[in-house]
Amino acid sequence: MTLADFTLRHPYRSSFLFFLIVVFVVLALGLLNLLVPMGSLVQLATEDIVLAGIGILILARLGWWGRAGYTTGIRPAHVPLLILPAAVALLSLGGGVRVTAPVALLMFAALTLLVGFAEETFFRGLILSTLLPEGTVRAAVLSSFLFAAPHLLNIIGGLWDPAFTVVDAFAAFGIGTTFAAIRVRTGSIWPLVGLHALVDFCSLVSLGGIDVRAQSLQSLLTTAFFGIVFVAYGLILLRGRRDGTISGRI
Repeated sequence: MTLADFTLRHPYRSSFLFFLIVVFVVLALGLLNLLVPMGSLVQLATEDIVLAGIGILILARLGWWGRAGYTTGIRPAHVPLLILPAAVALLSLGGGVRVTAPVALLMFAALTLLVGFAEETFFRGLILSTLLPEGTVRAAVLSSFLFAAPHLLNIIGGLWDPAFTVVDAFAAFGIGTTFAAIRVRTGSIWPLVGLHALVDFCSLVSLGGIDVRAQSLQSLLTTAFFGIVFVAYGLILLRGRRDGTISGRI
């Protein structure tokens, strides 16, 4: 049995295996960072370089470049679907910008594009595509849950404040739902790579780095609210699409 045959015959097992690859890489690089301190930004970059490489190898072995959305471009008619998530990402800059140095901005831009490519390849390219035959909404929800779960690992080693970590994981679930819906509606993964990078870039610039300390109650509630908005928006976009197919049409 080929890898493609196994993936299509066992969508739940396959999607969970893809998820475990992500978790293993994150934990392995986290342990390496404890043994050989490299800094959180370098750790994140290394994680996503590894994940991007593994993702490319898996897609090539499966022959899923088209199925994952990498051979489909974005059409002008699809652009309005991207306005809300892009606007929410930019709202995070409302609290101020802590990074203005051109070199740092370029570094953050490159890093977030790498993160966007690696994570979208796994969660909306491999996992969502694997689960879609089981139903569109189910695939969107399950892939979003798997996308949110690794965010909880940020609590390990004190990288993120515990309360923020939990709220951020919920927000990630909402973002995953919206991204899954956009993937289904457009047929392309490229806008998600860009949106993912924009969300992370705005967060890094506004926070001044990857470490997140204790946040105010207002900040936590705002993050949770936007998570709810993303869940609702994603489900609205998926309304009436239950057949597990990607149409690429509005």
